Amino acid sequence: MFVVNLILTVVVHVCYGFYATLLDWIQSPDHGKMGVFILLVASNLAGLIFFLTLQLIKNRGLKNPFYRTTIFYYLRGKTKSVWFLFFFTSTIWIFASFASVYSFKLAAHPSTIQAITLLMPFVVFFLAKITKIAKTLPRFILPSFVLSVGGCIMMILGSVNKTKEKGDNDAHIKNIISICLAIFFDLSAACFFVLQQKVCKVHKVPAEVLLLTEKEIYVPLALIFSFIFPDQDWNVYKTLGTKGWIYLIYITVGAMSIARFGQAKMVVLIGAALYSSVQGIRLPSTMVSDYVVLKEDPHWPLQYIGAVIVFITISLFLGYQAFADKKTKGKHFVFDPYTFIYIEEDDDEFTMVNPLDEGLLKDYELNELHAKQSMKKIEKISSSDSDEKFDQKDNFRDDNFDGFDKDAVHVNEFIN
Repeated sequence: MFVVNLILTVVVHVCYGFYATLLDWIQSPDHGKMGVFILLVASNLAGLIFFLTLQLIKNRGLKNPFYRTTIFYYLRGKTKSVWFLFFFTSTIWIFASFASVYSFKLAAHPSTIQAITLLMPFVVFFLAKITKIAKTLPRFILPSFVLSVGGCIMMILGSVNKTKEKGDNDAHIKNIISICLAIFFDLSAACFFVLQQKVCKVHKVPAEVLLLTEKEIYVPLALIFSFIFPDQDWNVYKTLGTKGWIYLIYITVGAMSIARFGQAKMVVLIGAALYSSVQGIRLPSTMVSDYVVLKEDPHWPLQYIGAVIVFITISLFLGYQAFADKKTKGKHFVFDPYTFIYIEEDDDEFTMVNPLDEGLLKDYELNELHAKQSMKKIEKISSSDSDEKFDQKDNFRDDNFDGFDKDAVHVNEFIN
């Protein structure tokens, strides 16, 4: 798994060069809409291939594989209220994301866009705390949130100073408005995303549905709006770079989840790290509509290199955990890093398991160990011809073996 993660990381960052070239091609006036269409089709195909692969691995053969890669399969048998609640939260989440991107256009300077982007990890950290999604966050992730807040403040001040020097008295007001709007809409989107998770958990809807939201709701809407408003500055296809890149990251990290991590801490780790790295990689791609600014900005290569380092570090850590963690070997857990939720797999039935319950996996392992030890003791006693030993077996209790070393306990010592 270590090698697989490393290969995936290298591939996804090699693809970034192709992706940037594709964005440049999209911006050309002659091939604009065709480029958008190709990007949407490629995104859909990538999502479909990922879910087909995941389903084939989980079910080892499907009667109707395409149906099982849709939202309708996972929401089958649910009431109308669940369907309404899920699609309502999905729609608000998507339009809040659109509104957040639209607020970028009010910014008078690119540094404001960077400031808003840098603020997002802190927002996610705050939401994770107040919603009790995560009880603790990895220590090495916390510095990134501190840097995000500090960088945000510095860029806001720098943006305001530059606009004042140019003599544009209203520009700094637009900056402040754009920042407030972006934070508001990002908070709204994040809150509805959290609500989606709660809906899935309460109504026992598999967490894969949240990944399918991007594939089956966002992409068709993006395509429709792209052709309805072709000449608008805030047109969806000009901001598609951000969502498209984030979607590719979801697929990449989702592919890593097939390894079936069994540690609860991986939920918090991947969740926090994913948001942090996504926001870092978003820095160049959020400026798709101002692509000239991107090419003239002397600092964007450093931002990209930093994002690459963060993402590779995360992948290496995941690979190390998968290689070193032998306790979870053989456990049938499917882990989706996008949702903070575990799914316990049992054919077509899915049971939501809260990974943040302390001692959940530990208790499971201890109970399994005690059961095996108990069976060994019973077999040893039963194999004896002594009636006295059989009487001892009738009084056998699991509690008698707490703290015993299975290699040191002998039958005679136990009977005596």
